[in-house]
Amino acid sequence: MRALSPTAVMLWLLLANVPALAQPAINPWNMTGVPRFTVTASTLREVGAVPISPNFTTSFIFDTPVVQREGFILEERERFRQATLSEDGLLLTVLPSGDLPPGRRLKLTIRFADGALPTSADLVLVVSPRAEPQVEVHRLPRPGDSLQREVEQANAGLQQCLTELGRERAERGLPRGLMGMLALNQVNKDGVHVRDIIKDSTLRPGETFQVAAAASYRANGGEEKAPVVRLAVDLQLWNRGTSPWTPTHAQLVSPGVRWDARVWSPKAIAPGNLSRVLVEVEVPGLVPPGPYVLKLWDENGMRTMTLSGVTFP
Repeated sequence: MRALSPTAVMLWLLLANVPALAQPAINPWNMTGVPRFTVTASTLREVGAVPISPNFTTSFIFDTPVVQREGFILEERERFRQATLSEDGLLLTVLPSGDLPPGRRLKLTIRFADGALPTSADLVLVVSPRAEPQVEVHRLPRPGDSLQREVEQANAGLQQCLTELGRERAERGLPRGLMGMLALNQVNKDGVHVRDIIKDSTLRPGETFQVAAAASYRANGGEEKAPVVRLAVDLQLWNRGTSPWTPTHAQLVSPGVRWDARVWSPKAIAPGNLSRVLVEVEVPGLVPPGPYVLKLWDENGMRTMTLSGVTFP
């Protein structure tokens, strides 16, 4: 079996983590014993089941008001003797008639009044011998622009992975090393420039790291009408903390600029040990030499390293 490239693995992981409409993330009971359904923006319109019985009233209590006019849609409403919403929109009462057969499943759609996400939620009413007299529906609202930002970030990450995957496919059959970089227009006749930045760069106060060596690199490439600049930072880091650290994310930041960068380290940096960390970013067009702030952090974002004064040749 052919091994997957690192970019293909990254793309697969990204796609695998895209939210899907799965089984509801619902806590069905609260501490009082009353069934509670929690609806969030990530669960969207996932469905929970509520048992109802003919000629027995079930009340739904909401912590967010429901739209007054057409705020709920009840399937086969004509088979309910009562289905009323309170004036404040926080209480819905349903009373099934006696001709509903056991096992019948009817959908109840709730529309919330404040316009935040999620805007609605679905429940399934299941006719059974024993009904729930009271059900709580707890909603965690979220502004729509917050969710939109997450979607845009996920799309940007996906596009980056697709670009890198396409580049890897294009590189197959090409020579390695400097010849391969020339063939792919990753470097031009100006070559690769290097600068020692150990004296100019400064760690943020309180960091649990020490920089033993630091160098920056710049390579100009791309086409004449579409230049591309590659920036890289080569660090030798001492881990002065008490736990191992593996940097997995990086950014180069300056006023008006925030570039996501790739990170490579041969292994986790154990406490008291020295290890190499490489950072690279590819930027279209012309790029000023800096200074920049380099930010590194681990997978869970709990431990970071910030290096200011980073400049490029």
